[in-house]
Amino acid sequence: MKIGILTYHRVCNFGAQLQTISTVGFLKRKGYEPIVINWYPNDLDKLYQRLISKEQYDCHIDFAEKNMPLTKLCQTEEELTHAVEDNNLDAIILGSDALFRYLPISERKIFSKRKLRFVDNYTSDQILEGNPFWGSFIPKLKKEIPIVVFSVSSQSAPYKKTNKTEFVEIKKSLERFNYITVRDEWTKQMVKYFIGNENINITPDPVFSFNQNNYLPIISKQKLQEKFNLPEKYILLSFRLKKTDKLFVKEIANRLIEYGYTPVALPQQERLMDFGITNKISLPLSPIDWYYLIKYSDGYMGERMHPIIVSLHNAVPFFSFDEYGTTKKLIPHVNKFAKFSWSSSKIYHILAKADMLNNAVSTKELDKITPKFVVDKIFNYDKQKIVAFSEKQQLDYENSMNRLLKFVDLQNN
Repeated sequence: MKIGILTYHRVCNFGAQLQTISTVGFLKRKGYEPIVINWYPNDLDKLYQRLISKEQYDCHIDFAEKNMPLTKLCQTEEELTHAVEDNNLDAIILGSDALFRYLPISERKIFSKRKLRFVDNYTSDQILEGNPFWGSFIPKLKKEIPIVVFSVSSQSAPYKKTNKTEFVEIKKSLERFNYITVRDEWTKQMVKYFIGNENINITPDPVFSFNQNNYLPIISKQKLQEKFNLPEKYILLSFRLKKTDKLFVKEIANRLIEYGYTPVALPQQERLMDFGITNKISLPLSPIDWYYLIKYSDGYMGERMHPIIVSLHNAVPFFSFDEYGTTKKLIPHVNKFAKFSWSSSKIYHILAKADMLNNAVSTKELDKITPKFVVDKIFNYDKQKIVAFSEKQQLDYENSMNRLLKFVDLQNN
């Protein structure tokens, strides 16, 4: 059976590409033929070309083209529909990743100080019209096939700010799908808000099963150390936002050195912020090297969700600087008067399940921690608890995907 995968497979993001590899690998392992629908709209492509260096951009594109079973490139809904039909797909899995990242009409403008007026601030993957992540292509298919959604996130989308017309359209979009699971509590409540379904399951990100699903060559720790000139004992620090004070990070690095570990600056795909740390990994960097750099490390400190999932999956000590969460503006378009909720974060959701919230802080609340607190969390790490949690997540992922595939098989018989 040919199963299409529709997700953020081509974007310049390490975690997004690894979750695609994991989904492809799972389907191969189960005897299906996975085909990644090569959807990459022009405006998203231009956005990443603007945000990412050419060398790193080329690295992500090359990674997708060499390692994923891709259709022809699709940049319009018509091209995507043809790709589904030309490849004679029997079903499509949407996910994982933040495919339901909807931005209400009321939130689509920001004030530009340079232009002294409100300007549009959204991309085509944040709206409904022409967006295949919301199933806009489904009515145009000549043959009806199961379209299922697995472990998607809304990235804390402010869904309650939708107007009546938007509500009706989103409800219609969600009801097109035959099966839905989500990645976090916020997205579960979002789906429930629109279609009233209480039985939406929360399922793990595919990277929680990467070691089991990976079909790419395994890189040994020795080869990785030789390639990046790494010492035996190293801890990664990885930031892209400028909210973290340079002296704060430097003090963390100095404390790590006192414990006998080498601090190494790991880049985000956008840039390397080394904070004056001597040992550093430079861009361009492939997603698979990025994965093994974390897997073989003695600790990770930094931003974003997928590094935390990689750490949990491999029982690597970590401390998360979490940039996610919702901000409710008490005065529209004025950030000064706002109420922040960290509990809406997708990282918060995972760490709450793992009973590891003490190993994280919101980047809006950095004044609540010290460098000593962060370092202590790395060296007072309950590995046994994390191994048990990781094994449970992997089993949950395996069972959840098996249920999804059983549903797809029944629909096609």
